[in-house]
Amino acid sequence: MKRFFTQSISDKPTLTGEEHKHLSVVLRAKTGDEIILCTGDGYDRICKIEEIRKNETVLSPVKTVKNESEPSIRVALFMSVMKGDKNDLVVQKATELGVSEIFPVITRYVQAHDKTVKTERFGRIVAEAAKQCGRSVLPKVHAPVEFNDAARKFSEYDLRVFPYENAEKPSLKEFLRGTECEGISSAAIFVGSEGGFAEEEAELLASYGVVPVTLGKRIMRAETANIAVLSALMYETEQWQ
Repeated sequence: MKRFFTQSISDKPTLTGEEHKHLSVVLRAKTGDEIILCTGDGYDRICKIEEIRKNETVLSPVKTVKNESEPSIRVALFMSVMKGDKNDLVVQKATELGVSEIFPVITRYVQAHDKTVKTERFGRIVAEAAKQCGRSVLPKVHAPVEFNDAARKFSEYDLRVFPYENAEKPSLKEFLRGTECEGISSAAIFVGSEGGFAEEEAELLASYGVVPVTLGKRIMRAETANIAVLSALMYETEQWQ
């Protein structure tokens, strides 16, 4: 069944706008077909198409089931803004991996600028990725924030980590398999830009309790590091079972 996202649902839900157009024109759905409606609360509403009108699709609820694809922990990705379409790639893969929030951040060595962050475009990418991987909650993509503002947000999370090229220990593996991961309900990852973190940025993050870790001897591209660290976190916190 195809998956659609909506703000709310009533006794007689409808799809309008782009979702209605996609269902009726692109997918060529028919009366009697069943789809899944998601409102962002972790549940899937299975609905039957009752009528397809010119500007809306009228649905009839069939049953509600808990979505099993959402992670059991809240994970925020603080992503230093990158050049070109690298941001799009990370937003897409982070959604598939189960991230809850994405913060585009302007760090000192960012080689792009906040105008390259197309929040509306990110929203479309998130929605498409969430549908593809069967999620019921759309990750929230925030407007770009400055480094200092991002650093102050880390106190909201149980586990806080950032890969740093000058870190010697612990390794990401050692950190995630230590006591820090036990019983956590939230985590935050901060990944630097193509130019990495400035020394004073790394020091400020450490002062906020964000742990610098090494990813080994190979230097990863920024977009690779985002996906790799997020994947490792999800694996070690048993989100891949």
